Amino acid sequence: MNTGLRIAAFVAAVAAVFAIAFGVGRVAGPDQEPTPGPSIHQPSVHQEESHGQ
Repeated sequence: MNTGLRIAAFVAAVAAVFAIAFGVGRVAGPDQEPTPGPSIHQPSVHQEESHGQ
């Protein structure tokens, strides 16, 4: 097996592993629904009120 063929086989194997990992990541990835931010669960505090003036 010559060097060029070995390099080509290695590159093909790396590309295949990347493609498989990318496909699994797309299928098993996080939910697409946005998570609620802190403004929904926590009351907003104004800067003047926090100083106790």
